[in-house]
Parts: sequence; C-alpha cells; structure tokens
Amino acid sequence: MKESRYVKLAKTMLNVLMRARVPLYLHRKSNHIYTVWQHLILLAFRQYEGKSYRRFVDWLHEAYYLRMFLQLDKVPHYTTLQKFAARMNGALLYRIIASFILLTKIKRLFVGIDASGFKSSNASSYYMDRSGMRKRYVKLSICAELKEQLVSSYVR
Repeated sequence: MKESRYVKLAKTMLNVLMRARVPLYLHRKSNHIYTVWQHLILLAFRQYEGKSYRRFVDWLHEAYYLRMFLQLDKVPHYTTLQKFAARMNGALLYRIIASFILLTKIKRLFVGIDASGFKSSNASSYYMDRSGMRKRYVKLSICAELKEQLVSSYVR
C-alpha cells in the first residue's frame, strides 16, 4: 500500500528532529500528554494546509493514518497548539533549520537574502484610518539556499 504524502512528510520531519537532537519534552515536570516532536509536526502540517487552528483540529480528526503514525491517542485542543507555538523559542527553530540543511547534504550553499514587511494586525486600512490607529509592521529578513529552496537563516 502506498504511503500518503502526509506520512512521508512526517517521517522526514521525525528524521530531522532526531538529527537536531530536539528533546521529546522541554521540561522534566511537563505534562507528558504530547511530545515536542508531535507538536512541531502538527504545527508544520497546520502551516502546510493553510488552516486556522480550529479548522486544523477538525481536519486532524479525519486524518486517521497521520494520527496513527504520530501515535496520537486523542487530538489536541486547538489552544494546546497555539500555546506551544507561543512558547517555542528561536534557538530550537535554528537547530531544526540547520538539521534540514544537513539532511539535504548540500556541499556549497548558493544563498540569497530578502527582507519583507508584514502587517502585525488584521484590521483593514479603512478602519485603521478612521480609528486613528498606527500602522504597525514586522520586518522579516530571510537567507535562503536558492538551489534547494530552503530557508537557512532568519532575523525577525
């Protein structure tokens, strides 16, 4: 039987997390219901699917083979994923990015740098003008390997 693309992607991500030496739990006394690896893979799939946290949890109820592969006894509440995403630090993300680059076995990096600005709120321009709110932007600079199209570094 052919594996689904979600299971293949989850296997690759597990391999990367193992190479990056990401611990299964961040704290010794943490609630051991879900592992850090499960959280990271679920957040990556949420981004891949382009869904909100609530809709992703609904989608995850239907993704039986993915849940079996990740050994999820029950589907996490959407706030569990939101809180983990807020807790995740940059050092862990750098280790994961570096591990992706090592997995591809690139000998020479051919990189490009780009910077973009994103609105930090979802308010419309009309509402912001009428209410007198300041327009706020977040600057993001990314260094990417252009041949394999991998992000190699970022500055926020």
